[in-house]
Amino acid sequence: MNNTTADEGLLFNEHIAVRVVRLVLYPIVFVIGVMGNFSVCAIVLGAKSKKFRSAKGYFILNLALSDLMVLFLYLPFDLAYLENQSIWPFGFVLCKFINVLSSVSVTVSGTMLICIGYERYKTIVKTPTSRLSKRKALVMVIFTWVYSCLLQIPFVFALTVEPSGRCLIDINWWPNQLSFNLTYFMALIAPQFVIPSLCIIVFYVGIVFHLRKSHKFNNRRGIYRSVVVAEKSEKQNRKTTKLLTGLVLVYAICILPHKVIILSILINPALLSSHFTRQLYEFARLLTTANSCFNPILYTTLSRSFRKDLKNMFSKQSENDSHRFLKSLPDTPRIDRRHNTPNSVVQLRGTIVKLANGNIEREDGV
Repeated sequence: MNNTTADEGLLFNEHIAVRVVRLVLYPIVFVIGVMGNFSVCAIVLGAKSKKFRSAKGYFILNLALSDLMVLFLYLPFDLAYLENQSIWPFGFVLCKFINVLSSVSVTVSGTMLICIGYERYKTIVKTPTSRLSKRKALVMVIFTWVYSCLLQIPFVFALTVEPSGRCLIDINWWPNQLSFNLTYFMALIAPQFVIPSLCIIVFYVGIVFHLRKSHKFNNRRGIYRSVVVAEKSEKQNRKTTKLLTGLVLVYAICILPHKVIILSILINPALLSSHFTRQLYEFARLLTTANSCFNPILYTTLSRSFRKDLKNMFSKQSENDSHRFLKSLPDTPRIDRRHNTPNSVVQLRGTIVKLANGNIEREDGV
């Protein structure tokens, strides 16, 4: 939610460079974000096999939908608002509706990252029977949207269009400044950044420790018969969490600066008079907006399977050759020890490697 009482003092005659960057960045973000997130939705929804419409698919789909909400229901209105000298021309109802939905979408994005991290943790660390079911995933998704909407109820009532034409939160709706500060922190800063960060750190620490322990265990039990196999397994272990790492880092880089600036202003209102703070705030807003197009870019950059799915989506491919992106994600790092003969198949905690005539071929791709 960009137009808050804390933002009121930040409405100023901005530097021409900020406006130029915004006029260039917003259309680029819109085009890339719409194309990329629609592609993600098409890949997930296009999975004909029920096997691949699993927990990870629900979470990735809703992450893309939350980005599309920002792109269609916030970006055009925000650009028009800022280019109209911060005068809201769309009426009282849309002032509430657009700003509330933008906050809902950011909260959903952060919570979906928690869900993805949790699904990865259960798949990698826990037993195969503890893998997150589709029914539980659906309940988590529904809860996320309901929870994200309920958090915005105070702002539904407090958002208003001032006589000057600005769409802002009326701080007088709260009995005092402390009440507003607590509401803002609990409804926006905590669920959009603090809680996702803490949860993902916990999941990541658990995954990293488990993978290291598993690698040592495999080595000690003699499952790794060659340095090459060990290196292949280690490489696959890194790929297991690489995509989620990228998603989390991009989310943090895009969301954290805006939250830090707003929190700093809530604690020390004197910062409103600082021109440097105002410029930082505008830059932070641009980063927050750009977050809506980065996830598909990460999928394309980090996931070979996603690139293949994009290619297959525009060409006639069999079901066996499609939906590699979804198939690659559920790899579970388990030990399934086999007899290590020249023509055997060894499953090394999530990586299936064929040993045939000394050559190693990794079957699963991320």
